[in-house]
Amino acid sequence: MLSVQTLSNKVYDYLLPRILTGELAPGRSLREAGLAQQLGVSRTPIREALHRLAEYGVVELRPNHGAVVRRLGRQELIHLHQIREALEGLAAELACGRLAEEDFDWLGELAEAARDVAVPDYFEAFDRFDVGLHNLVAERSGNPLLAREIAKLQGLTMLLHDQLESVLIGRNQIPRDEKVEIRLMCWHQHEEIIASLRAKDPVESRRTMVAHLRAACAYKVGLFPA
Repeated sequence: MLSVQTLSNKVYDYLLPRILTGELAPGRSLREAGLAQQLGVSRTPIREALHRLAEYGVVELRPNHGAVVRRLGRQELIHLHQIREALEGLAAELACGRLAEEDFDWLGELAEAARDVAVPDYFEAFDRFDVGLHNLVAERSGNPLLAREIAKLQGLTMLLHDQLESVLIGRNQIPRDEKVEIRLMCWHQHEEIIASLRAKDPVESRRTMVAHLRAACAYKVGLFPA
């Protein structure tokens, strides 16, 4: 028998791609009773999945009206990255001089593991490098509130990107090579960020971080259906 948590994950995985691709359009009401009947589960995993979606800003919970799909399109993704630019650019500036040699050694190991696109776990290795770098910079900013907000925004960005990219690749709307190409670009941008941090150059560290986020945003925005 499947646990409530497992069922909740299945409901979540069912709803999210349909929201991101527009099958469940903005403004669409997602009522627990209706979804429970449709998916053949109790209302508890439905409720948990909707709360999880609400935490990431994909749906809005309204009293007495259940959940409503929020509009998440190009403009919302741009706004998300604009906030990340401001916060992570500041974090990169503040982190200068705060990273130890052990931090750079660790980042070097992550970078090396994500260098070869031919290895079987390339995408997982890249994600570890990507998340590791952004989280470490945020933590070394010395501002725990800043780090917390960055982690939250980064999680939402990756969630939207991974789910949308996965759906489009599955429908053969973008080639797999494009998925590799954007990661190669980001890999080199990550290296530039690390070099700026190692040089303890706050201006350059902010610049390289912002440039990286803008380039990543341009790719993600291009994934949304016309």
